[in-house]
Amino acid sequence: MRNIASSSSSSASTPKWTYDVFLSFRGEDVRKSFVDFLYSALQQKGIYTFKDDEKLERGRSISPALLQAIKESRIAVIIFSENYATSSWCLDELAEIIDCKHVLGQTVLPVFYYVDSSVVRRQKGSFDRAFVKHEDEIEDKERIQKWRAALTEAASVAGWDVPNTADGHESKCIQEIVGDVTAKLGRVIAVEEKNQVGIDSRVHKVNALLNLGSDAVHFLGIWGMSGIGKTTIARAVFDRISTHFEGAIFLHEVREQSKSLEILQEKILSKILCLKDLRISSVFEGSNMILRRLCYKKVLIVLDDVDHLDQLEALAGKHHWFGAGSRIIITTKNKHLLVTHGVDKMHKVELLNQSEAIQLFSRHAFKKDYPARDYEELSNEIVHYAGCLPLALKVLGSFLYGRDMAEWRSEVERLKRIPEDEIMEKLKVSFNGLREVEKEIFLDIACFFNGKKEEYIRRVLDSFDFYPDIGIKVLIEKSLVTVFGGKILMHCLIQEMGWHIVRQKAPDEPGKHSRLWVAEEICDILARDTATENIVGMWLDLSTAKDVVIKNEAFEKMKKLRLLKINNACVSRCPNCIPNGIRWLNWHGYPSKSLPQSFQAEKLVGLNLQYSRIIHLWKGIKSLDKLKYIDLSYSQKLIRTPDFTGIPNLERLILEGCSSLTSLPSSLCRLKCLEALILSGCSKLDKLPDELGHALSLKELYVDGTAISKLPSSIVLLKNLKTLSFRGCKAKASRKCRAFSPSWLRGQKSQNSTGLVFPSVSGLNSLAKLDLSDCNLSDKGLPCDLGSLSFLVELNLGKNNFTSISAASIKNLSRLRILELVGCKRLEILPELPPCIEEVYADNCTSLQSATDLTKHGLLHRVSFSNCFKLLQDERTSSMIYATWNHMLKKFSLVDGSFSICLPGGSIPSWFTYQNSGPSITIELPPNWYNNEFMGFAVCVVSDLIRTPFLLELQWRELLQKIPGFPVQFTLIDKEMNRFCYVFTMAFVGAENNIDSEHTCLGYLPFDNILDALAFTRRRNGSLPSLWSNSLRSPNDWTCIEASAHADAKECLVFKEWGISLVYENDVRQNSELLMIPQSSELGERRFSSNVIVNRLKSSRRRRRGPEALPSFPSELTQIGDPSVRRPIRVDGVHLFSTVATDLPSLMSNVHHVHGSIGGCDTITNPGRYLCLAQGAWYPW
Repeated sequence: MRNIASSSSSSASTPKWTYDVFLSFRGEDVRKSFVDFLYSALQQKGIYTFKDDEKLERGRSISPALLQAIKESRIAVIIFSENYATSSWCLDELAEIIDCKHVLGQTVLPVFYYVDSSVVRRQKGSFDRAFVKHEDEIEDKERIQKWRAALTEAASVAGWDVPNTADGHESKCIQEIVGDVTAKLGRVIAVEEKNQVGIDSRVHKVNALLNLGSDAVHFLGIWGMSGIGKTTIARAVFDRISTHFEGAIFLHEVREQSKSLEILQEKILSKILCLKDLRISSVFEGSNMILRRLCYKKVLIVLDDVDHLDQLEALAGKHHWFGAGSRIIITTKNKHLLVTHGVDKMHKVELLNQSEAIQLFSRHAFKKDYPARDYEELSNEIVHYAGCLPLALKVLGSFLYGRDMAEWRSEVERLKRIPEDEIMEKLKVSFNGLREVEKEIFLDIACFFNGKKEEYIRRVLDSFDFYPDIGIKVLIEKSLVTVFGGKILMHCLIQEMGWHIVRQKAPDEPGKHSRLWVAEEICDILARDTATENIVGMWLDLSTAKDVVIKNEAFEKMKKLRLLKINNACVSRCPNCIPNGIRWLNWHGYPSKSLPQSFQAEKLVGLNLQYSRIIHLWKGIKSLDKLKYIDLSYSQKLIRTPDFTGIPNLERLILEGCSSLTSLPSSLCRLKCLEALILSGCSKLDKLPDELGHALSLKELYVDGTAISKLPSSIVLLKNLKTLSFRGCKAKASRKCRAFSPSWLRGQKSQNSTGLVFPSVSGLNSLAKLDLSDCNLSDKGLPCDLGSLSFLVELNLGKNNFTSISAASIKNLSRLRILELVGCKRLEILPELPPCIEEVYADNCTSLQSATDLTKHGLLHRVSFSNCFKLLQDERTSSMIYATWNHMLKKFSLVDGSFSICLPGGSIPSWFTYQNSGPSITIELPPNWYNNEFMGFAVCVVSDLIRTPFLLELQWRELLQKIPGFPVQFTLIDKEMNRFCYVFTMAFVGAENNIDSEHTCLGYLPFDNILDALAFTRRRNGSLPSLWSNSLRSPNDWTCIEASAHADAKECLVFKEWGISLVYENDVRQNSELLMIPQSSELGERRFSSNVIVNRLKSSRRRRRGPEALPSFPSELTQIGDPSVRRPIRVDGVHLFSTVATDLPSLMSNVHHVHGSIGGCDTITNPGRYLCLAQGAWYPW
C-alpha cells in the first residue's frame, strides 16, 4: 500500500519565524555603542529583534537557544568589527546564518563597522591574525574552513560601510539600516502571506477598516468562532503595518495570561518603550502608566483572544490613552465585548470557501496545494467534516500526513462517531464562558433546532422560561450560532461539540443523557424502557415512516421531560402517560382518540398533533393558562374542539384540513390573545361563530375551501386583521344574501348569479392581503367599498365571474402592489390601477378586450397577459401594451432593475443581436464586451404553453398564494470552462388547459444585479460549498453566455426561439435601430408601437462603473458545478453542457429570504451540485 509521505514534497513546508531580525556582533567591540542604538531603533519600529544577553554564559560551542534563535529569524544583520573573527562563538553564529541562508532562505545583511569588506572577505589584517591563532588552538580544520567560507560569502553581500555612509554619522547610518530592514521585511511578509491560504483578501478588508491614513485613534474588533483564523489575520495585519508606528506589540492569548494583568501591562510598556526590569504593582498603576507614557506615541497594539471587559479596561481603556494615529486591534469570540468597549469598527471573520479549505488541508496533509492522487474523495470528506474551519483542517491534515489509505479510511470512519479531542477542547472555550441558562439554550439548539426557523425556536425556548431574546443574542455574539435566512445555524463542529458535552458523562448509556436526538437510540430506549429522569428533551424525527414500539411505561421515568417531538413513527397505541411537566408536545400522527386522562398539561405551551387520530382532545374544561399554540392540522377524525374557556392565552389555532369538523364553540370568540385562526380545508364547516369579531387581536383568518355560507356581522370589528382569505368558497348567493345582517350586507344579489355576493369591508382598517379567488363572484358580488382598504397590499380576485370591476374599487387602493386576476374569463376591461402597482397578472382572461394605460405606473415591473388574445385586437390597446416595455426600461431604477412582460405572439424582434431556434442559446461574447456603457441583457423567449407552469412561492413577501414564473438561467463561462450561473424569473402564469398558440416573454436583466449576486456570494462565501476561480479578473474574462429555461419549466413549456441583446447606453441613446421595443409586426400578427427610446436611460438608477465597481476579483467569482465539466460540443450553433436536473418546486419549500433584496425576482443558481439562490432566496441544491 502506497505511503503518501514519499510522494509529498517537503519543500512546501514554511519556516517558523519567531524573530524579524537576529543581530550577530562581537560584544566587546560594539555592544554598548552601535549595536545598542541599532537594537533600540529596530524595536521602536516594531521590528522584533533578537540580541543575545551579555551575561549569557559563553562556551566553546554555540548554545542550542542561540542556534534556535538564528533559525527562527527572517533577517540576520551581521556587524563585522575589528575583533569579530577572534570569537569562535561569533564565527559559529556566522556559519549557522549562512546555512540558514541556503536552506531556509534567510536574508543576510552585513554591516562593516570600521573594517573594510575586503579584509573580511579575504581574511586579511586582524581577521588573518585571528585565524592564525584559531588554527593553532583548534584541531577541527573542517570547522575553520567553514568559517572562512562563511566570511567570504557574507562579506560578498552588499551591505553598509559605516565610516563611508552618511558622512560617518552613525545615527543616520542606523536609520538607513532600519529603513532597509523594514523594506525587506515588507517584501518577505508579502511573500509569506501569499503562501497563507486566503489571507491576502482578508488582510485587505481589515486594513480598509483600520483607515491607516487617519490621525484619529481607532479601535478595531476582529471576532468569530474558535479556530476560524482571527489570530492569523491579526498577525498578518500586524506584520504588514507595524513598521509604520513608533511602537508596536502583539500580545498573544490575553485570556490565558489574564490572571496577572499587571504582567501584561508590563509587557506592553517594556516592548513599546524598550524598558528593562519594569515592575508594576497594581492594575490601576499600570493603566495610569500606559496613559501617561503612550498618550503622545503612535502605537499599534494587538490584544489577542480577549474574553473579559476587565482585560480591555486594563490594557486599552480609552482612545485618549494613545497618541494620534494609533491603532488598537482586539480579537475575541465575543462580539458584545467589542460593543460594550465601544470599538470603532468590527470585522467578522468568515469561514474558508471550499477551494481554500481543500488547499489548506492539502498543505498539512500532503505538503502541497492539492490532494494526492486517489485521495481526492477522502480529502473532500474530511473538509466536509471540518466545515471549512481552519483549526480543524490543520489538526486533521497534520494528523493524516504520511499515513496510508487504510489509515485514512479508518480515521474518516472514527470521526463519524468520535470527535477529535484537540478540536473539541478549543471549541469548548466559548461554551464554558456561558451562563447556565445560555448553556441550556446552546445544547437545545445543537441537539434539536440547528437549521430551524428562528421564530419557532424562540417560541419553544420561551416556553421553557429560557428568555431566548437575550440568550440567542449572547450565542450569536460569542460566535456559537448565526442567523441567516430567518433560520438559526450552527457550524457542524460547534454542533458536534454540543453533542459531545451531552454524551460525555455516560457515552455508552444514552438513557442517561439529558437530550436524545439519534433515532436508533430513542427507539431502543422506548422499546426497552431504559429512560431515566435525566432526559429533558427527545427529538425523534424519522425521514420515512417506520414502525416504533413504545412501552406503556416508556415516559413514566422522564419526570423532567419538557420537549417531545415524534415524527413519522407508526405507533399502534399511545403510552399510558405523558409527563405533566412537558412544555412542548409535537407528535405527528398521534395514535389515540384523545390525550391521556392523567395528563394534566398545566405547563403545556405548544401542542402540535398534526395528522393525528384525535376525535377530541379532552372532555370538559381544562385550565391551561400557559397554552399558546394548538395545531391539529389534518386530524381528519376531529369532530369538535375543546372548550376554550380554560385556555385564555391561546395565540394560534390551526385546524387546517380537519375535514370532519362541523362547528366551532362560542368560547373561541372570547380569546383576547388569539392572533391566527386557520380553518382552510375544513370542508364541513359552514359557519363561523357569531361573535368572532370580539377576538380583537386576530390578525390572520383563513377559511379557504370551507362550506361557510355566511359571515358574522361582527367581523367588521376586527381592526387588527391583516390577512383574510376566502379562496375557493363557492357558496350560492341566494343563501348568503339572506344570511347577512343589514349592518353587514351592502351589496345586492344579481338576478342570475349563483356566486358569493361579498359584503362591506369598511371596518377592516389594517387589512393588507385579501384573497377572494375562485368564489364565483359576479359583477355585484364584490364589496362596494373595496376601495376603502387603505392598507391593502395584495388583492387576488382570480377565477371569478365578473365582467368588470369598479374603477374606484381598485384605483383608490393607495398601497396596492400586486393584483391577481388570473382566470377571470368573463372580465372584459382591466380596471384603472393605483399609482403604486408593481405586478399585474391577468393570464387566461380570455374575454379581456381593453386596459387602462399601464405606462402611467412608474413601479410596474412584472406584467403577464398570456392567453389574452382579444386584448391585442384593439390597435390602441395593443400599442399601449407594447409601449409598457419601453416604460419599464425607463423606470426600472425604481425597482430592483429587472423586469418582464408576457404577451401572446410568436417571433423574435429583429433588433435582438443573437437569435437561435431551439431550447437554448449560447453566444460567444466579443472581446472587451464589458465597459462603462454596458447596462445589461435584453432577453426574448418564444414558447408554446402546454400546461400551467410550476409555481415559485416568493416567501420573502409572504404572498397569499404562489405567484408563478419561469426562470431563465444565465450561465457565464470563461475560457477555462468555469461557470457562474444566475437566474431571473419572468412573470408568467398561463392557463389551466393547453393553449395551442405561441407566447413571447420579453425581459431585461441589468448587469448590476449580477454584480450584486457576486457581492452577496462574497459575503456568504464562508458557508458556500463552492469552488472559486482564480483565473477570472474581470467580467471580460467571461467568453460566452448560455441561456436556457430551467429543467422544470421545460415540462410546462415548449421553447422555440431565443433572443439576446447586450444593451449599451450609447447604442440605445443614439441608434434608433437598437430599440428596446420591437418594430411593427415583429411579434405575432399584431403591431407594436413605433415609439423610440431616446435619451431616457440616464435616470436615477444606481450606477457602478469601472473596475472599482466590481467585487474584488477573483475571490467573488464562483466556479459552480462540476469543475471537470466537459468542454462544449457544437450542435447546430448551440453549446450543450451536462447539468443535473432537479425538482425545483420541492426544493423551494426550504427557501430563505435574502436580507436587502428589493425586487425578489432574481437568482443565483448552480446547475450542477451545490447551491441555488432563487427568487432572492437561498435553498440547497
